[in-house]
Amino acid sequence: MTKYTFAQLDRWAAKVERRQTAILKQSVNDMLKDIRIVPGITRGGSRRRGTIPRDLGALASSLQSTLFGSTALTGEDSYVMVVGQLQAGDRARFAWGGTLAPYAQEVHYGANGVPGTFWRDEAAAKWQGYVRAATIRAKAQIP
Repeated sequence: MTKYTFAQLDRWAAKVERRQTAILKQSVNDMLKDIRIVPGITRGGSRRRGTIPRDLGALASSLQSTLFGSTALTGEDSYVMVVGQLQAGDRARFAWGGTLAPYAQEVHYGANGVPGTFWRDEAAAKWQGYVRAATIRAKAQIP
């Protein structure tokens, strides 16, 4: 029967926590980075499923990123600062709209005969893939 010392268990627990944090950070980063901002209808593009149309002014830059409900960072790349601070077990929130772009839900779900782009739903549907890929990377980086 194999016997473990407390030091071995402590090292194993620390490794697991490092891997969990790495997987969380990489998965969230990949998901948010994968949400494409593309030219919208008035800029010669079209509303494509899974994208944020750029012609809607502040929508793309209305991303609000918070960690533990702290003051929200706002902007297209605001998630980078929050992801950088994430640790396994943390609560982060990423949302578009609010007072910066009150029409975000209409663009996402569609309104007045204009189809929605469902960028959040598309990203969420790929979540398991992001986690799977991040797990493979974390196992290779944190042996």
